[in-house]
This record gives sequence, C-alpha cells and structure tokens, in this order.
Amino acid sequence: MKKILIIIGSSIIVAGAIFYFTFTGLSEKPTSPKKAATMTVEETNTGKAVEIEEVNKKPVEEEFPLDMEEYRIKDAIHGMSHQKIKADKKWGFIPLTSDRVSRLLEIVEANKANYKHSTVYLEILNRWAKKDFSRVDKDHNEIWELQNGTIGRATGILSSEEEMEFIQKYYNVDQ
Repeated sequence: MKKILIIIGSSIIVAGAIFYFTFTGLSEKPTSPKKAATMTVEETNTGKAVEIEEVNKKPVEEEFPLDMEEYRIKDAIHGMSHQKIKADKKWGFIPLTSDRVSRLLEIVEANKANYKHSTVYLEILNRWAKKDFSRVDKDHNEIWELQNGTIGRATGILSSEEEMEFIQKYYNVDQ
C-alpha cells in the first residue's frame, strides 16, 4: 500500500511539472507567434551590445508599474539576462532594452526601502544602463540564486552572433 501511494504521489508531481512548464509559457522555445522587431548592434567599451526594438509593444510604464513587487523585479532582471547568457535551460525571456533597464532603475530607486535586495538590483541595472554586460552571467546567477534556482545556471556569455540567434527564436527581426 505504501509503495502504491509513493508511485501515485510521484506520478502526480511529474504530471504537474509537465503541465506547468508546458502551459505557463516558461519553456525555452516560444509557444506563441513571433513578434515583430528591429535589432541593432552597437560597439561599446565592453564589446557589442545587441538591442531590439519591439513593434507594437505596450508602454514600459504599463509593463513595469512603479509599485512592482520585488519578486517581479527579480523575474524581469532574470528574464532579460537570458538574452545574453549561456545556460543549459532558460525559462522566460524579456528583451533587454535601454527603456526597460531605465524603468527598472526608477522603480528600484523609488522602492529601495521596501526591497530586501535593492542593492543587488541597482548594481546590476546601473551596469546594464552603461551597456556593460561583461559580467551578465554572474548577474544572472546572483538573481537566479535569490530565486532559489536549481536548473539553468549561467555558464558563460553569448557572443553577439549567438545573442542574435537567441533573439530570432522569439522575434521576426529586421536588421
């Protein structure tokens, strides 16, 4: 009887995990049609910075309201870092744009007394605002650890070509 309960319990957990990752949109590959965007590559002091401009996106103030909860700040930074890092698994993607970085900086500054890890967010976002992605893999892992990540540790930084390939999984891009 105990063995049957263990098998049933394990089956429910596995089925739940499959359902969660299949139907929550957190899979590595996009589940919805690709969005339209343009992509630019800019030379910086630390290499090339790739940025996309989405067509028909909602305003950043709606995407990231001033009263964002802290877990959403972590989710946003984590999702944006996926554009630039190497990892075995990546769940979720938010294009890393100057507008989003500026807006998140504004939000963290306004709420730093309420956010337990505001110093971490500000260090990362201030570096990204200067287009310094030289330690984006470490930035990803710091946020990932705050989220108690177990799968998908960053193992390096994508080249600009690899980054453009990653973006093209999610967007129809005009260069």
